[in-house]
Amino acid sequence: MISGILNINKEKGISSNKCVSLVKKSLDTKKVGHTGTLDLEASGVLPIVIGKATRVSDFLMDEKKEYITEAIFGKKTDTLDYSGKIINQSQVVFDKNTLLEKMLEFKGQIRQIPPMYSAIKINGEKMYDLARKGIEVQRKERIVTIYDFTLKDFSFPQATFKITCSKGTYIRTLIDDLGESLGSFAYVNSLIRSKVGDFHIENSIKSEDLLNIDKEEIIKKIKPVDFALKAYKEIILDKSYLRQATNGMTMRIDKIYSDDLLRVYVEDEFIGLGKNFKSNNQYFLKMEKVFYEK
Repeated sequence: MISGILNINKEKGISSNKCVSLVKKSLDTKKVGHTGTLDLEASGVLPIVIGKATRVSDFLMDEKKEYITEAIFGKKTDTLDYSGKIINQSQVVFDKNTLLEKMLEFKGQIRQIPPMYSAIKINGEKMYDLARKGIEVQRKERIVTIYDFTLKDFSFPQATFKITCSKGTYIRTLIDDLGESLGSFAYVNSLIRSKVGDFHIENSIKSEDLLNIDKEEIIKKIKPVDFALKAYKEIILDKSYLRQATNGMTMRIDKIYSDDLLRVYVEDEFIGLGKNFKSNNQYFLKMEKVFYEK
């Protein structure tokens, strides 16, 4: 069975689920999933998990994301991007220094209210479906982290930003809130996700090319499961631990390696993630998630 992670560059106008379908068809395999929805009107990096790599999707969802977005100031749309209808306008004009100063307020931990036009479900129905019916519902505020917020280009009313953020961040909301803080309005005119963890857009396969590339060439692009877990330290066990490790057992080892999860290998075979702990002056490794398949 094919297993691993495929770095897809989703084209604008197709859903993340459509990308999953394209990968299934191009590789003739069924166990495929994505690692968090990328907006229909956005393009860019969408890691696709295949086979046993579907078990690592939660870890990829937690990775930092990087976006390149163009914003237009002075107008607000109902969708907070170019695809919506204009619902408010402003004549406020500001300079680059004013913009840079306001951007500082949006670095670090910030609070956001998810937009109505989003894939969040309320009582089993996606909010964007409710929004299209003219129904607005109360949304819970969430705390997200903006690690980096850089101005790449500015010529009022247009600005281009590079943003590195935590999971759950809505770039459309960030731009809308920035516009409000400037006494103006703003919407996203284009949005590209350029990076998810260690998956870069430069090394991706365009979704529109999937059905035109030879299957063997696509397979060569698939990254192993442990590629997505490089942030964790590794522990390498000798072959005598193979049965215990692959059966998810707790094993006695010689020392403490880390207080966090560890990538566990038996010789050069990746087994999964384990937790190191000490008990009665002895050291143990408890397998938390096994990816190995015989």
